[in-house]
Amino acid sequence: MLDFLKDFPPVREPEFWEHAPGLSLAWNEFGAPHGAPVFYYHGWPSSRLQARLAHHLAAERGLRLIAMDRPGMGKSTLVRDRKLEDWPDLMVRFADHLGIVKFGQLGVSGGGPYVLAGAVMIPERLTRSVVLAGMVPLPLLGHGRRGLHPLYRMLIPLRKLPAPLFTLGFKVAALACKCRPDVPPMSLLLRSLAEEDRAIILRIPGIWDVLTKSFIEGVCGPSGGRGVMTDSEIYLRMPGFKAEENTHTIHYWHGADDKNIPISLVERLCEILPRAELETVDGLGHFSLAVLRAEAALDYLKGRA
Repeated sequence: MLDFLKDFPPVREPEFWEHAPGLSLAWNEFGAPHGAPVFYYHGWPSSRLQARLAHHLAAERGLRLIAMDRPGMGKSTLVRDRKLEDWPDLMVRFADHLGIVKFGQLGVSGGGPYVLAGAVMIPERLTRSVVLAGMVPLPLLGHGRRGLHPLYRMLIPLRKLPAPLFTLGFKVAALACKCRPDVPPMSLLLRSLAEEDRAIILRIPGIWDVLTKSFIEGVCGPSGGRGVMTDSEIYLRMPGFKAEENTHTIHYWHGADDKNIPISLVERLCEILPRAELETVDGLGHFSLAVLRAEAALDYLKGRA
């Protein structure tokens, strides 16, 4: 069981696609090189390297997992004042660049709103769409910070501070991530997570290694703190599309014990979103849901469910 969490592919330098003069998107491929394409949207703050967790599952199912750093994250160039509704067009152009006609979407945590944007705005280019432990655009639900993880609640009011302060802060956090998860300071952070999240991180060391490497790559890129906080603004702005006009099915999995993103947010989103399917899993939190329902998610993307 969970053999897919062993022998992850090595961290490699990304490929780059110049989508506008002076602006590049960094990306890597995982899974089956010639398989059915699925675009992977990473969490916040994280990077394309997060998709290493799903490499073996994708390869077994003949899925070509294409993961990119969002603009300003990792090694992708910062795009100032970008909006959520800019994403689908960028993905269409990226797919055209790769010679891909249709693709699936897999969004994890902070990648959730990007799946939603694609579903609403480019359904004709999509096969299937999945969100694991996903965030939602908060203004879409008229929701403030209630129920979010304490770190998220702390950063929201501070996001307008000078970028160098965030760059320094994230560099310090990156250093802390190199510590073992069972000793301070990281053991203190783990106390704020669901019990099953702590258990799976401590029981399977490879998960912590992938998560921390992806985090460090995401927050220590050329754009520094400005890029990370620009990405965070996406969750706090009203999207420029109408979610209630969605015509493409999105399958959501969410843990009932998620301490990062409360299940109530996803339940409310699915109430207003046509063609939304939600599976709530008792006993699982944020990270444990993303790991323990990854097989089901990739089965769905393959068309097995």
